[in-house]
Amino acid sequence: MSFLDTSLEDIRRCSEGDPPRLQRTSRVALGRAAEQHAGIMAMRWRKDPERSQSSLMLERLPSILLSLFAAFFVAIASFVISAGYAEHRAAEIDAAARSLAENATPSIMHLAAARAELRHIQALLSDLVNDAALGRPRDRHELDEARDNLSRSIDVYLGMPVYPGEFKQWQTVAQALGKLDQDTDRVLSLVANGRPDEASKLMDAALRADFNAANDAVMDSIELNAQHARRLAIEIATNRVRSRRIALVLNTASVTFALLACAAAAAQVRRHVRLLWQQGVLLERRADELEQFAGRVAHDVLSPLGAVALSLDLALRRCGEGEPARKALERGRQAIVRVKRMTDGLLGFARAGAMPEPGARAEVHPIIDDLMAELVPTAVELGAELRVEPFAPCAVAASPGVLTSILANLIRNALKYLGDAAVCRVVIRVLDAREAVRIEVEDTGPGVAPALEQMVFEPHVRAQGARVPGLGLGLATVKRLTEAHGGRVGLRTVVGQGSLFWFELPRASTEAAHAPEIGSSTSA
Repeated sequence: MSFLDTSLEDIRRCSEGDPPRLQRTSRVALGRAAEQHAGIMAMRWRKDPERSQSSLMLERLPSILLSLFAAFFVAIASFVISAGYAEHRAAEIDAAARSLAENATPSIMHLAAARAELRHIQALLSDLVNDAALGRPRDRHELDEARDNLSRSIDVYLGMPVYPGEFKQWQTVAQALGKLDQDTDRVLSLVANGRPDEASKLMDAALRADFNAANDAVMDSIELNAQHARRLAIEIATNRVRSRRIALVLNTASVTFALLACAAAAAQVRRHVRLLWQQGVLLERRADELEQFAGRVAHDVLSPLGAVALSLDLALRRCGEGEPARKALERGRQAIVRVKRMTDGLLGFARAGAMPEPGARAEVHPIIDDLMAELVPTAVELGAELRVEPFAPCAVAASPGVLTSILANLIRNALKYLGDAAVCRVVIRVLDAREAVRIEVEDTGPGVAPALEQMVFEPHVRAQGARVPGLGLGLATVKRLTEAHGGRVGLRTVVGQGSLFWFELPRASTEAAHAPEIGSSTSA
């Protein structure tokens, strides 16, 4: 229940003992205040066509951003595909070049060396046989060295990777060279045994054919590797041309998409800037309207309450010191004063653009005393204990109305949610936090569930299954007012043991100590 609701209820009770004229005046004023209060609540939910249109435009922003993201994604994908394709072609070119440099070319070189050694061996063997026939012994050292060179060249060639069809050619070379080695060893054996004529006949009959067969086999292997070398060279050239063409197409596409995305982004940015400008103009106009509305609220709500206050003053004058109704009338009058102070403070805060007024100051002790006078009877009705621990005098940098609103919301929230606790108690503490004043409101209620602990200060958040009435705006109001004044809010809770809500507000400066408090000097 708000201050206004409490005040109305108290005044209704008191007006039952008033004279008829006082009773009619009070009830008429109460009715007008209630109507104004209901009108304000209804205006909060009235739809604004311009704001709805702006909201719809803002709702389109995710789809716009998605379109821009898609365009940039296509551009980036084109670049990536182009780079990947170029890398793939480069790998093929590297493999072909490596095969050409490490297989085809060395194979041709070693086979050419082997072919040269074949001709050299043939010449040396012929000279050796001729010298033996003439009776001139010849050293075999040069011939043996030539045969070793031939064997090394063939061994290196045979250790190279195999091209398609080359394995069969290897077998032909190996067979030809094997037969050549056998016939050469036979000729050398005949020469060594002093039979040069037979060696010469063998040279003419078999070795010449062996040398020709080996030479042809080696030449065929050279031609096979040369064909593969030509194929690799053509493949390298073709891949280079194809890679350049595909890369050019993909790069052109990526640049085109990137330019289109940039153009679309620029257009959307212009639209968004225009929308923000329109929103700014709308908010500025709404701020002016809100300021005018705040003035109307102050007049329309407080004027009927002024009539109620006058009626209560008249009733107090007619009541004696010992009459039972006097205490209730005093309570109603103080409630009207609190309503006026809160209204003045909150409206002043709204008119200041949701920022505290310079030099704002509120003494904590009087505010708490005033609230205790209001809320202790409510706590007694609920069967709860409401007490304040002693504290040193202090002041915060906020208007009395703002501080009253923050404290009232926290204390009422604590009383409201005590539930069926075995010990119903609410304790208020005021602590020194150096540059700030820390106020804690601790209760022995059921505590806050862990799922709600992080969002309990958000609007319209209430405990699941809560049986007490409310809209879930009290704690949200506390957070927004506190943070707007440069303070902090927090919560410590244990399920089943209670909660401790706290807030900190900056300590009021000494320069503001003599500044008049808002609404403190106004009589109801």
